[in-house]
Amino acid sequence: MKAILHALFLASTLALFGQEEAIAPPEPSEPPFKVGDLPMKSGYTIEREDAPDLNFRIVDNKMRLYWIDDDGLVAEPEVPVVSLRFDERNLRDTVRSFHRLRRLADDTALGSSYNLPVPHRYYVTILIKPQNSDEFQTFRFRYLPSMDEVLPPETK
Repeated sequence: MKAILHALFLASTLALFGQEEAIAPPEPSEPPFKVGDLPMKSGYTIEREDAPDLNFRIVDNKMRLYWIDDDGLVAEPEVPVVSLRFDERNLRDTVRSFHRLRRLADDTALGSSYNLPVPHRYYVTILIKPQNSDEFQTFRFRYLPSMDEVLPPETK
């Protein structure tokens, strides 16, 4: 009888304290995003080791740059302004080469209201000057029309 009571006590203790409730990831979101949203997968992602990843995407023909944390959620931007340059190799006459991406009022991204003509095929250079640093971080990549496709998000 004593052994049964001990086993019941142990089972009830484990039931109360031993089980952690699984935290469900947030529902996938569409722009405009807020901090903590799980973005749909789109654009080009720059993976950084000791900092949030950067996700450059074109939404409604406008540039957006998001910071993505280790859990795949939208994070607060590290800087208020980023410089962006399109390489002149495949640039049409109707597209400006240099842009400044700034914080958007309705979104967590840095972005521009400049309309990019389709198809979206660009050689992109992003320059970020971290706060408290004199050095620029430079990221180069090629953005292709297939990157405009929106897919379900991946959680880490």
